[in-house]
Amino acid sequence: MGNPARDIRFFDQTRETMDWEKRKEDLNRRFLKTFQYACQHSKSYREIFGSAGIEMSDIKGLEDLEKLPILHMDDLVERQKKDFPFGGFDTVGPDKIRRIYINPGLIWQPGELDYQDTSWAEALCGIGFGTGDRIINTFNYHMWPIAFMLDESVKMIGATVIPTGVGNTLMQVKIMQMLKVKGFMGTPSFIMTLIQRAEGMGLDLEKDLSLETALVGAEMLPESLRSRIEDKLKMTVRQIYGTAFLGCIGYECIHMPGLHVPDNVIVEVVDPNTGKQVQPGTAGEIVVTNFNTTYPMIRMATGDLSMLARESCACGRTGPMLKKILGRIDQATKVRGTFVHPWQADEVISRYPEVFKYQVVITREEHKDVMTFVVELVEETDRPEMIRGRIERDIKDVLAVKGAVQIVPRGTIPDLHKKIEDKRTWE
Repeated sequence: MGNPARDIRFFDQTRETMDWEKRKEDLNRRFLKTFQYACQHSKSYREIFGSAGIEMSDIKGLEDLEKLPILHMDDLVERQKKDFPFGGFDTVGPDKIRRIYINPGLIWQPGELDYQDTSWAEALCGIGFGTGDRIINTFNYHMWPIAFMLDESVKMIGATVIPTGVGNTLMQVKIMQMLKVKGFMGTPSFIMTLIQRAEGMGLDLEKDLSLETALVGAEMLPESLRSRIEDKLKMTVRQIYGTAFLGCIGYECIHMPGLHVPDNVIVEVVDPNTGKQVQPGTAGEIVVTNFNTTYPMIRMATGDLSMLARESCACGRTGPMLKKILGRIDQATKVRGTFVHPWQADEVISRYPEVFKYQVVITREEHKDVMTFVVELVEETDRPEMIRGRIERDIKDVLAVKGAVQIVPRGTIPDLHKKIEDKRTWE
């Protein structure tokens, strides 16, 4: 798939193909600089490392990384509640913050004056985008950070972004057709929605659209869906993996042996019980350290399971690779590109003393995620539709993703049930 001349591209070919041991020396230097800066300028890191009995002089390089505590999202959320808005992890004054990003669940993140994270830009090039390309960005610009980060990254590679966000599929198809857009960024389910809209408009997908490359993320990408999109549009579809707090953690190149780890993050795969690194080929939790001096994340746990790959790649990149994401170690899960955490679901249901028990069930229909709150009431009511409507409204407001409510008889939900039951299957 795709134009062979576009297949192998680099953001910084010298670094990305450099001997790994030589590159590790520079990563070691950058890690130490970030760690020491965080110790000096971040209130929370001083407290965290101090409580663990760690002095700045104890950490001399990447070989000491395992000595540092792992940061979990729950820790970040709790600290933000106590030290509003950034939890004491920020290292600069308000005059150095260009934006305040809002993540689902009202988790705050400062955006530096000049965006410097190159991890997404490296991914864009690795996937096949290049100078002069017109790329439509259908990730949501409304509140969430990722669309802005990709927008900045498109600028870094010398391409042009068309910032559309989600929705208005008729207009989006017309934009792609009229501007001869070559690149797409968004979720796999949304590009499938656009395909269906274009077919409904009577377009010849191959003749009337100019799409060559798609970067998809925020959702799982079953191979059946990838093949369906590639076959219909005669294009290349590659996926990225990352978070707003950490940047890009992995991306596919044209050869797809796994997820290449970008040059400016450190990725560990650890035993979730001990925090110790596991051997390549062994499954564990992905833990990431970035070099963002405005809001450094040091040994942040993602909750995702994967394993480091052993093999090299024909594209010439020498850095580590992750195999595919194997699942999660907790009950948090992504629904239509947005993380849903158990504590967020609790926040919704805590508003309703009428609810006796509940469970969130995630399924998938027609390549789209479906989230259902299965609810048992304390006592029967003759107006269940009123409670249902109110809860569905609060689900959208709190979780930033739509969900349905199904009221079931008492005793339907088993004891000791999972708060979030993900019933989706992926080939």
